Amino acid sequence: MLGKSYFDLAQSIYRATKFEDVVDLLVAKLPHLIGADEVVIMDSSPVHGMRTIMGHGAFAEHLASRVDLINKLSSSHPIYKQVDFSSPGDLGFAMSDYVSPAEYRDSIFVKEVFGEMAMNDVLFGMLVQGKRRSAYVNCYLSTRTFAFQARERFDAILLTVRGVLDRMEAHNVEQAVRQRLLGGNDNSHMAVFSVMPGGEIWALNHAADSLTEGWWKEEATFQLTQQRVVQFGKELDDSFENPVTARWTDVVMDLGGGDIHFAALPKLSGETILMLRTGGDEGSEEALSILTRRQREIMDWIAEGKTSAEAAIILGISPRTVEKHLEAVFQRLGVENRIAAMRRYLDLKRGL
Repeated sequence: MLGKSYFDLAQSIYRATKFEDVVDLLVAKLPHLIGADEVVIMDSSPVHGMRTIMGHGAFAEHLASRVDLINKLSSSHPIYKQVDFSSPGDLGFAMSDYVSPAEYRDSIFVKEVFGEMAMNDVLFGMLVQGKRRSAYVNCYLSTRTFAFQARERFDAILLTVRGVLDRMEAHNVEQAVRQRLLGGNDNSHMAVFSVMPGGEIWALNHAADSLTEGWWKEEATFQLTQQRVVQFGKELDDSFENPVTARWTDVVMDLGGGDIHFAALPKLSGETILMLRTGGDEGSEEALSILTRRQREIMDWIAEGKTSAEAAIILGISPRTVEKHLEAVFQRLGVENRIAAMRRYLDLKRGL
């Protein structure tokens, strides 16, 4: 049975509104729940490796002073080749699942990093799994190995925390975007772009489309070079206040129209939101202005019953470009297929 102490901790975690609150609850209450000596939270990024050690005890303090050494020796961890630490699975695992306590203590990693403070067993779980940041929880036990009931409670708490932190990250992104959208004056528009993990950039609204018609010619998206993708990741690495809370960062990007200063907000998924405030005319826009000129041309031919290939020939562009534009149309019109898009498009043309 999970017991009352589990449900008390789970309820407290569920009510948490900040990552730091979740960390404090785990560090303070999880040891008692599973019989561990100490719990430590670790924050990692793909650029710098282990960044922060969070905890209240002597073990956390000891590890915090050895972050550089941990990163240097990470490949010599006793189970490095047996577990993918970037994607260890939904549930936790114990070090004793893979090596004996003696093998663990005798490994180069443990001797160098922990020294005389080496524990007998470690229960490990991933709290945050993202392309930009990750967070792990390590539970240390000086004697014995973790019992079945302790691991059952740990897995249950781990799943609870993951759900709460996913919700927290989504809320933080929503709040950050909303504040920036509402932060300008009434005479300006906000161009919004999405940079996907592989460097493909999409225009997400009409203001962005208006800019890219001059930048991207007939293409529906823009592709960053691999070198720029890597550099962009490094520029965003310090944007995270903690593994689930990112802040806006100023970046200079060339999306085909020269170097421009954008505000960038990275997400754990690897996607990044770019925003640029532009000048705009007063007054309401026509309903169809949510689509670009090229998108409207394509939809006119689709409404005439043309296939993507036929529309491509008529417009002098590739079928792939037509399909890319149609994907953007589906997103703008809030539909999932071309039939629904055609109906919605014709309704908008009729002013419905």
